[in-house]
Amino acid sequence: MKELLIESAKFTKKMSGIDPTKPGNFKRVILDDRAFASYVKSLSEGLNKNDAKAFTLLAENTRQNLLENSMFQINPYEVLTLPILRVFYPKLVAKEAVTVSPIDKPEAIKTFITATFSRHGETIEYGAPAMPSPARVGISGGPAVGTPVAATMNVPSTTDVLAILTLTDADAHLERDFVISGVSDGTTWVDTNIIPDVEGRFSQAVTIGTSSDVLVGAVNYLKGTVSISSTTGVVTSVRYSVTCSLEENKVNPKTKLYADKVRLYAKDRQISTEWSINLEQDLRALLDLSVQAELVNLLGQQIALDIDREIIDSLSTANSMLNPSSHTDSFSKTPPTGYAWGQKYWFENILPKLNALSAQVYNDTNIGAANVILCNPLDASIFESLNGFAYTGTSDNDGDVGYRAATVAGGKWRILTSSVVPSGKMILVYKPVEEMKAIYFYAPYVPAILHPYPLGPKPSLTILSRYATALVRVAGIAALTITT
Repeated sequence: MKELLIESAKFTKKMSGIDPTKPGNFKRVILDDRAFASYVKSLSEGLNKNDAKAFTLLAENTRQNLLENSMFQINPYEVLTLPILRVFYPKLVAKEAVTVSPIDKPEAIKTFITATFSRHGETIEYGAPAMPSPARVGISGGPAVGTPVAATMNVPSTTDVLAILTLTDADAHLERDFVISGVSDGTTWVDTNIIPDVEGRFSQAVTIGTSSDVLVGAVNYLKGTVSISSTTGVVTSVRYSVTCSLEENKVNPKTKLYADKVRLYAKDRQISTEWSINLEQDLRALLDLSVQAELVNLLGQQIALDIDREIIDSLSTANSMLNPSSHTDSFSKTPPTGYAWGQKYWFENILPKLNALSAQVYNDTNIGAANVILCNPLDASIFESLNGFAYTGTSDNDGDVGYRAATVAGGKWRILTSSVVPSGKMILVYKPVEEMKAIYFYAPYVPAILHPYPLGPKPSLTILSRYATALVRVAGIAALTITT
């Protein structure tokens, strides 16, 4: 971090002519757009594209806060504000599992347009996209769109076909695809293909065994009725099929639009520290260590751990309290008695469990399967034994046990490890690309601001982080308990 601070100062001076390390110059940096852009760009070196973009936005929020709270001068310790942000933000594990949406004010509202569907004759409103349970029937098809009515009727009789579907001639009519596909004398069925003329009338001779008859009738396509009689009485029933038409567009499913609002309130987290001037002088003289640089690393990492803990605990609690039991399963590290293939091959059996939970998330959200797994390093050791496991990143900057992020099962899940995740539990989350499909929000406002209170011979400072969180779709979470 010390090297990054030195290089950032050199780059800013080269690009803008302002040296941020000189007393009083840091305010000039945040006042000068060109100098500030150069400073932020140099600090973001080494970050991936997404982190660099978010860091730039959060740095601008921090800049505005510094200007508002320091109208006359910038105190010496506020110079550390952006470096602390540079340390803690990339170290957040939870931001890789949830939707990050920086806010520019302490209270913000995220608005989503959601829809519900109502089918004909039903008062129930289904969420969109929808597949109503338990019938698992379609929505857009309406009560009988495109599905022929297949039924039987007695001869002679008149049948109201629309009434079979609880419709009336005010709602729909019959398509001109009516066909009598079979006739019966009460004992034997004989296949037929009797099709009415364009006016709906029909008259055709039929034979059942050695007996003959003539069917006569008419179909009223507008009224939805069918009348049939026979000349000799041999035919006692017929089977037919016909499709209901919804050209009147009166019974199609209706859609209602709602504006759902998620209110985000910025909450505060702060840590204070103090040290002696003697310690600062001795560290610099004997070990060439800067108290400021060490505090940047220490406080930045602690804030990251605390935010991770809050978000991960919130995901776990929401799943256990709000989701059905289908969103929870368990896996034992110990092979069952008599298992002869060894523990390494037994660990492969965790994949069907994870697949099932991921599919449950997809089934209940109708958006996507879980694509992120949060786990403790002790439980992540299971994945290291899998043939399909692959590392991403390097041990130098990616984590607790040599990595922080990896993929398994051909890239289906991103594995995020942190000691903050409780041992014995893997948390599965769907992280969408679009904000509109968010499962959980982390919305940083002012990620890190320093407030110094140098009283007497003991300087002290407090780091304050302000951010909001919100759970949007609990169905996007699942959990796998790991037992021994």
